[in-house]
Amino acid sequence: MPARPTHDLSIKTGEYTDRQTGEQKARWLRIGSVFRHDDGSTSIKLDCLPLGLPDWNGWVNVFPREERRDEPPTRNAAPPRSAPRPPRPEPDWSDDVPF
Repeated sequence: MPARPTHDLSIKTGEYTDRQTGEQKARWLRIGSVFRHDDGSTSIKLDCLPLGLPDWNGWVNVFPREERRDEPPTRNAAPPRSAPRPPRPEPDWSDDVPF
C-alpha cells in the first residue's frame, strides 16, 4: 500500500473579522501534507514555500487530515493517473530578433 496522508501542514497568513459573528478569526494556507509509510516512517511533502508573507513568523502548524469532498478517498485507492501530454513542437530559432 502506498504512503497515505495523515496530517495537513498549514501556516497562519493573517486574520479577518467574521461578518456574521463579528469574531476575529485566523486565515490559514495549507502548504503541504505529512505522509505515513507502511514501514512506520514519516515524510513531509511541501506543495509551496511561504516566502514573502509579511506576517509569517516561520511556524508551520500540523493538523489531523480530514477527508475532503473534492479529493478521492485515500484508504485503498491509488492516485489517478493523467494521460501523457503530447510532445511540444520544437521552436524555430532561425528567425532574426526584430530589434
